[in-house]
Formats: sequence, structure tokens, C-alpha cells
Amino acid sequence: MGKILTPFLPALFIFVFCLPGNCRAQENDLQAGLLNIGVGSVIGGVGALINKSPEDKFGRTFLKGLGQGALGGYLVFESKRLVREFAETGDFGYVWPSKIVNSAGSSIIENAAANRDFWARWHLNIGFNRLEIDTKNNFKFSYRIMPYSLIATATAAVDSRLDVNYSLKTGTFVFRSSEIDRNIDIYGQVRVNTITLLDDYRGVAALPHEVLHTYQYEELSGINSFFIKPMNWLSEKSKIVNLYNRIFFTDFHALLTGALHHYGKSYFEGEAEYYTDTLPRERMIR
Repeated sequence: MGKILTPFLPALFIFVFCLPGNCRAQENDLQAGLLNIGVGSVIGGVGALINKSPEDKFGRTFLKGLGQGALGGYLVFESKRLVREFAETGDFGYVWPSKIVNSAGSSIIENAAANRDFWARWHLNIGFNRLEIDTKNNFKFSYRIMPYSLIATATAAVDSRLDVNYSLKTGTFVFRSSEIDRNIDIYGQVRVNTITLLDDYRGVAALPHEVLHTYQYEELSGINSFFIKPMNWLSEKSKIVNLYNRIFFTDFHALLTGALHHYGKSYFEGEAEYYTDTLPRERMIR
């Protein structure tokens, strides 16, 4: 049964999560927590089956991935609650802790989907830079570039200027531009995980809102584990692909995030507003 179903799992996952109107924006923390736990569980369980060894039992592998994915999803939820504290207080002291918790959660989901122990690898993404520690390989440190994030950052840099202060305080590249459409009341936007804010805007609502969008991107990073086997196969067949994989970590989840934002924009905006739309726009961030 497992051998029959496994090849169809990625398509099933994408179909379920791309259904328009499949999820509504949450109305309370219970719904919010269950949704993030559910997303982590599905990614972890499906990925674990895709990456299971022939000797691994179908049910046990699925439940392990499901449970570990749920743990990662819960941490993602807590990271978003820390962003809410930032939105409510304007205190940047909440941002880096939220980013670290979010990275821990997405790392656990990735490990679950790769059919690894939940503590096997930890990563922290700073813009297009992926920093990774492999605890099962003598805590080996590696650095790779995420290509879709790099393209997004380069695109923002063409017509915007880097806000060094906000970038350092958030661990995310933040740019300033005068090109965001004021007529539709937009003060910021996100390309993959790169934030752009209006030049003259300092209100409390925009930055936490956009940070939350970058966390929505990060929480889907577990789907990259779906492609471990084909990428490893290509690396074995091609020296060029092998070199590419040493330098780059392909952030396939950027494509899925873009599709989901296109078909389910109201949900993603609703979630961001749920956590961050807490104060008048004129209040200033410290």
C-alpha cells in the first residue's frame, strides 16, 4: 500500500493546500495554533513517507513524521505570537527571539519531512543565506545560498535602498522604496522573504505584518525535503549538479508559497492581520 501511495503524495499535498478557500483566517489562538500544528504535521508526515527507507514501516514512519511536524508547527505558532508582542509594544527585543523560535520550528518540520530525528539538523535563514548545523555529523557547519530568495533580494535592491537598521534588528533584509502603491493603503510588501517598506513610513503595523509574511514562507520550508532523493540522484549523475548543491540550497518552497499567496491571499493577509493589526498606524516603532 505504501509503495503505491508514496509517488502520489507530493501532488496530493499540493492539491489539498492549494484549494481556494480551503482554510479561513483564524479567529483565536486555539484555531491559530491548531492550523500551524496541522500544516507542520502534514508536511512532516508526507515527507517522511517520501523519504522512508524500504525497511521502514509505513505506519510508524508516517506517525513519526506527523508527530515531529506537529512539534515544529507548534513552535512556528509561538514565533508568530512573539511577533504579536512586537506589534503591540514596538519593542524590537521580541524579533530575534521570534526568528530563532521560528527557525527551530521550521528545522524540526524539515527533519520530520526528511525522515530524520527532529534534532538532526538546525538551520537559520538570514535573507538568502542559509546557515546549517548537522548535529549527527560532529556539529558540522555549512553555508549555502537560497537562489529564489537571492533573486528576490536582488530585485528589491535594484529600485530600493537597504535599511541597515531594520535589517540588523530583524535578521531579514529590509529595503525602503517610494514605489509601493499608496492608493491602496499598502505600506510594505514581501518578495519571498525580503521586505520592502515605504521610504517615509515608521508606523508599528507595517513591519511586524511583513515579518509575519516571511514566517509564512519559512514554515513551508519542509517541502524541500520532498526533493531530497531526486536531488541526490542528480548529484550522483552530474558533477555540475553536485557542485550546485554544495553552493546552493534550492528553496522550492518559494514557488509553493507564491502559488498559495496567489490563490489564498485573503487567508495569508488575514493571518498576518490577526497577529499584527493591534495598534493605530500612527504609533511609532522604537
